[in-house]
Amino acid sequence: MVVCRELDSAVPNWYTLLIAKDRACARLLLSVFGEDGTGGRGAGEPAYLSRFTQNELLCFLFPYRPERRLGAFGPGQMTSAYMRERVCVNLLMECMSSTLPYPLLYLVLTQEQIHIEKDNSVYFTACFDLAELNAQISEADCVKECARILLSLLESGTRKRLRSYELIRKKAERGAYQAFPQLYMDLRFTEIPENRVGLGQRLRERWRGAKDPLFRVLLALSVAAVCVALVCLVSQLIFGDIPLLRIFEHSFDVIGTQSLK
Repeated sequence: MVVCRELDSAVPNWYTLLIAKDRACARLLLSVFGEDGTGGRGAGEPAYLSRFTQNELLCFLFPYRPERRLGAFGPGQMTSAYMRERVCVNLLMECMSSTLPYPLLYLVLTQEQIHIEKDNSVYFTACFDLAELNAQISEADCVKECARILLSLLESGTRKRLRSYELIRKKAERGAYQAFPQLYMDLRFTEIPENRVGLGQRLRERWRGAKDPLFRVLLALSVAAVCVALVCLVSQLIFGDIPLLRIFEHSFDVIGTQSLK
């Protein structure tokens, strides 16, 4: 795998170049991608941008994405059970929408090529160790590995077992999952509804997901204004007035030697 960029372009476009050096590996890759480039998944365009040969090397050009591994950045972003389930849903959606053939998708799942954005969306990178490529890998194998990853995400940081965790664990143990939609439907059926998430948690999630600095400033000012309004309301109910305003109550009773009373 090599990271490269297009020299003739005014904009520095970066790419990931997957290179098969020996003929056996090249033949295996060609058989995995198949004629349509998706290994028969029929999911649209191939995952790679182009395929070409250079001398005796077979090369596949993929879009470049910077690494932001789920294992490294996920724990700091998945601060609640709700967010962990949302990341799991995003991972499943990425698996279902990916045009990578199942043998390569299996390498993504087993070789930690899963990455997470700041907004908790998930994406894959094509940094494969082709020594572990197995053309016989099917969707059921990928689903089994994905279920294992989901269980590790759902279990971490939770005292009480989630409904989604228990259902997926029981069905995975008896090999009930053969396709991604089956796993997806079970997760969506048992996930925590958004309306059960507390206000504080929602604000923290909005803060982490906000990329616009102006939005962050406005959000912080709005929260501060709400807090001040609540303090004033409680003070009015308890004391009958707002103690802070007493500072200005007698400020202008006397000006110089003249009394205003």
